[in-house]
Amino acid sequence: MIVYGKNPVLELLKSSPQRIEKILIAKKTHLPKELYQLIQDCSAPVIHVEKRKLDKLSGRKQHQGIIAIIRDIEFWDPHELIKDLINNKEVLLIINHVEDPQNLGNIIRSAEVFGVHGVIIPALRSAGITETVIRASQGAIFHLKLSVVKNILNFIRLIKEEGIWIYSLERGGSDINNVTFNFPLALVIGSEGKGISPSILKDSHEIVSIPMFGKVNSLNVASATAIALFKIRNARECLTN
Repeated sequence: MIVYGKNPVLELLKSSPQRIEKILIAKKTHLPKELYQLIQDCSAPVIHVEKRKLDKLSGRKQHQGIIAIIRDIEFWDPHELIKDLINNKEVLLIINHVEDPQNLGNIIRSAEVFGVHGVIIPALRSAGITETVIRASQGAIFHLKLSVVKNILNFIRLIKEEGIWIYSLERGGSDINNVTFNFPLALVIGSEGKGISPSILKDSHEIVSIPMFGKVNSLNVASATAIALFKIRNARECLTN
């Protein structure tokens, strides 16, 4: 697997330098000071190559003159993730039907920014963790605990039994501004087209919605997720202050 772009490679070096097998840098590429220093400190071999080699490796995507070749992403055991979540009364993000890799990457980026404890991704009917997802996350993916489960509904029922509150982000629910969030919690999000599976909505403690004030009555799933996570993080901070 490859990671391309200055910021994704920077975040990779900050969080998981041991994953890197080698770093390829196009000749005459200018690197920011912090990135340059982290590369110097990394034990992985650094190879300077012609730009066209990076073009070929990345499929001519915006690699910015640097590519890291890494071992596959390591996923957490979902049961370990649950233990940590309960002990710290934190927030879990559950992905349902999000098949666009750009959206998934943006969602992961927001999850990291707002301090989400971990992200659950379904094994089927979802975008996988690809180079595009890593790039869209701007490297945030390397700071998060990720887990893949075969059946999202069964997983949700399991964590409900463990005392984790389930909130689904879907139109027609309670105004998110008026919701009192209980922790630990899991926020479930779905795609713009399919939304969240009806069976999951039925098993949720509460369905929450973001109020709309303009003429357009919907948000991109990544934008909606960012707003919801911001609200939840504020509620979480109020509990600790």
